[in-house]
Amino acid sequence: MKATWTIKDVLDANHLPTPQSRQVHVLVVVPEGASASKNTRKRKRMEDEDAPDAWIKAIKDEQVTALPLTCEDLKEHLERALHVKVPVNDRLFQIMSTKNSTGELSSILDKLFEPEPRETLSDITAGILGGVIDPLGSGSEFATEDTYHHLWDSLIAILLRRVSNGNFRRNTNVSTSTGLYRPDLCFYYKNSNVCVFRGEEKANGDLQVPAIRKNEMTERGAKVEIIDMYDLGDLNGRLSFLLAVLNLSTLFRPVVDLIQPLDIPEYGTIERVNGVQIAFAEDCVVKTYPQSMPSDNIIRNLRDLHRRMQRHSVPNVVVLKNTNMKKKHVKLAPIGLLSPPENTQQLLMALRDILKALVALHAINLMHRDLRWENVLKYPEEGDKWFLIDFDEGASSPAAKVTHLKAESHAPEILSSSSHTVKVDIWSVGYLLKTSPFQDLPPELESIKAQCLQKNPSSRPTAKSLLTAIESLIES
Repeated sequence: MKATWTIKDVLDANHLPTPQSRQVHVLVVVPEGASASKNTRKRKRMEDEDAPDAWIKAIKDEQVTALPLTCEDLKEHLERALHVKVPVNDRLFQIMSTKNSTGELSSILDKLFEPEPRETLSDITAGILGGVIDPLGSGSEFATEDTYHHLWDSLIAILLRRVSNGNFRRNTNVSTSTGLYRPDLCFYYKNSNVCVFRGEEKANGDLQVPAIRKNEMTERGAKVEIIDMYDLGDLNGRLSFLLAVLNLSTLFRPVVDLIQPLDIPEYGTIERVNGVQIAFAEDCVVKTYPQSMPSDNIIRNLRDLHRRMQRHSVPNVVVLKNTNMKKKHVKLAPIGLLSPPENTQQLLMALRDILKALVALHAINLMHRDLRWENVLKYPEEGDKWFLIDFDEGASSPAAKVTHLKAESHAPEILSSSSHTVKVDIWSVGYLLKTSPFQDLPPELESIKAQCLQKNPSSRPTAKSLLTAIESLIES
């Protein structure tokens, strides 16, 4: 390679024409490789911004570092312009231009869309914009709730699925018959069980928001504020709502990150192996029994047990709110967290709460008979405090033997003896220790476990003596 190049050398090497008179030729020497990486980055940035769905990627990737702290801050966030604007094609651009003869749409159009239309759009972007700008219809004054579902889904559920990687579920709101509040629409962010967006759907008529009224009545002291209202029958209203939902979706990730992981979806329904369905609502669960189970007997027994527990102020137990023999369900509260102890200190706290309940139960000759970690839940928002649920197997002591319970998780005399007493619950305390999430128990708890799991019921300690021992370990 030559140490010195003339302009003529460069032109000859690149097969360029010879310089003519009265022409100025400029030769720029750039270090090898320097221009390539810079141009590549610039080209990639231009390609990313010009991609058909770049606006969706920008919303998904946005990292909100500080959540709005006031209603004013939230309103400002919902009304801000998009960082990457949405492309629009000629047809939709023409529709909006026609509607903007007075200029009232100019502000919202500037916040949402690119200034010039494109010839084509991706199927995803075209589908989203078509449902907002040129919807199929929004019903009439005689329309039912179902009539509006397509419009609502276009503006909310389907849109959120596209821009925030989540899923939505529709529930049947049976509040009329059970007092159970479950939103008509729940949106769950990504793989979390947290309902980050909930919707209550009503047909044409006076605007009512049962979800807001319900939240105002909860014991959590939630304060409800109306940030804005949108008329979805009007293009300006739909575009403003579109902008608000897109900006709102950027808050889902930081909100979910602040919430303790949930083992079941909010407002979800689970079905146990015996066919019992458990529906989770705002502040309670509804437990429905299948036809194959003697639901009448179970519900009558639950009524009696909970009436006696309430009369004697038994602590740390689930509360029976009401029952419905015809529909075969019971309503229970609160909604607990399936959160077994994670260390020895939490295990001691859980055992203390369980034993406080057992001391009170055994004092009135009641027994749970089905103590397993699945039936020990953590109180929400109360720190390390647990309570007992599922008294379907509960009974007065003594009771006759049963045959439908599993031998490995229940005291031996339940299945083998003609009768059994409250000592079956003491065996179950040992079983809880045996099946705790960690196996390296302190010697004191190993000793308690062995005492509780003794085959002879009369050799097992009492709930009261166990409570004294556990409280001593907590204080030590």
